[in-house]
Amino acid sequence: MLLRCDISIAARYTSPAQRSRVLSETWFQSNGYCLSCESDRLRATAANTKATDFICPECEHSYELKAFRNRPKRRLVDGAYSAIMTRIRNGSVPTLMMLERNEDWEIQSLTAIHHLFLTPNVIEQRKPLSEMARRAGWVGCNIRLDRIANDAKIEVVGHGCQNNRELVREAFQRFDGLKNIPLGMRGWTTLTLRVIRDLRREAFTLNDLYERESRFSEEYPENRNIRPKIRQQLQVLRDLGYLAFLGNGDYRLLI
Repeated sequence: MLLRCDISIAARYTSPAQRSRVLSETWFQSNGYCLSCESDRLRATAANTKATDFICPECEHSYELKAFRNRPKRRLVDGAYSAIMTRIRNGSVPTLMMLERNEDWEIQSLTAIHHLFLTPNVIEQRKPLSEMARRAGWVGCNIRLDRIANDAKIEVVGHGCQNNRELVREAFQRFDGLKNIPLGMRGWTTLTLRVIRDLRREAFTLNDLYERESRFSEEYPENRNIRPKIRQQLQVLRDLGYLAFLGNGDYRLLI
């Protein structure tokens, strides 16, 4: 994997946005590979295809590429709120590929945001554009990166170094089981995993999660049965093989 963009291919473009798009997409098409299967190549989609920039010719997994000089930490500005919510609900939302580069267009990081972690609770609706705007009334959205479990953030390139391709795919495919969890429940499942990860230890107790009940209430303020939902999600994570129940309210994280 070559971790530098060929700046010469964007010489005829004057717009910084156009240069960024051409350079990042050309680099990704030459160096990107599918995380969902063993295909080592991706195909660019037709121009103006909404929310999808690349697709795997083998398994048809889709990817949306975002390029940054400085990668956002909390919020990622995205497109129309209604469009991404529709794609989340029908299961067609792509995996996000967040490309970070320096001023010389050397690749610093490439992070995949697993599509199965993109649930309604991580999508933040923005205010409609004012009546004076060209697209008055249009409603955009932010993707709340700080609400997405670190398990979903898989480094293909980190600190300017390519990570092992097999290990990257293994980390991505580890969560394929989430596709069998109904969307209405999956947000709870990934939130529970995120809270468990934040404990920063493998062994934990049910009471550890009860003590963090407010974390669940922040994202699901209308739910009045947080503790039963926590117990339910621990069972889901156990059935997925992500944790083990040791008895007497004790658990161990297995991933």
